[in-house]
Amino acid sequence: MGNLKPGKSIIYERDDKGRVWGRYHGETERWQVGGPADCNNFLDYAEWRDMWELSKHNSTLHSLIEKTINTYRLIK
Repeated sequence: MGNLKPGKSIIYERDDKGRVWGRYHGETERWQVGGPADCNNFLDYAEWRDMWELSKHNSTLHSLIEKTINTYRLIK
């Protein structure tokens, strides 16, 4: 998603398939925030690479990615 717009409220909406969408108040463009586990919204490699690069500057994201990788390796 990138950067949030300062001072703008985010409206969250759920569609009939259980996906959650976010949009700024007064705007129509929206982005997917989440959804049920059976939603097919897996990352592609480019998005994974971007997330990894961002995690180098965000310790919380880095920690969560490391936990995810470790969990994956344990159950694999």
